[in-house]
Amino acid sequence: MKIIILTSLITNLIMVGVSLITHFITYPSFRLINPSIFSDFHKSYTNKMLFIVAPVMVLELISTLLLVILDNSDKKVSIFLLIVLIFIWLLTFFSIVPIHSKLTESYSKDLNQKLIKYNGLRTILWIVKFILFIGFCYNLTANFH
Repeated sequence: MKIIILTSLITNLIMVGVSLITHFITYPSFRLINPSIFSDFHKSYTNKMLFIVAPVMVLELISTLLLVILDNSDKKVSIFLLIVLIFIWLLTFFSIVPIHSKLTESYSKDLNQKLIKYNGLRTILWIVKFILFIGFCYNLTANFH
């Protein structure tokens, strides 16, 4: 169980960090890219980010599912962690990924603003999940005493 907890914690923290950097640095910088090269830049960016983010998000999902399955204490917190993560995945694949697909064709200030807004919500959800995770860990240690 310790390795699952550590994996879940580390992947959650990585995604909080990636999401914060993306939100405050990367996405706002899109507007500074020359429109004539934006499409090529964006394709390169999304391919590299997919290579980094996809394995971490999958590990986070698997470890969170395992927490729910293997948690012998009050499952409310682990189930809520999973619910928050499901919202993150839904937001990613039904809002953020489609915007990236449109941006690959050509830059749009409105789409970039939507991307920043949706990523802001996703960042908040990852932070909330981390705070809840701390509560989950506290509950686990409290049960050992």
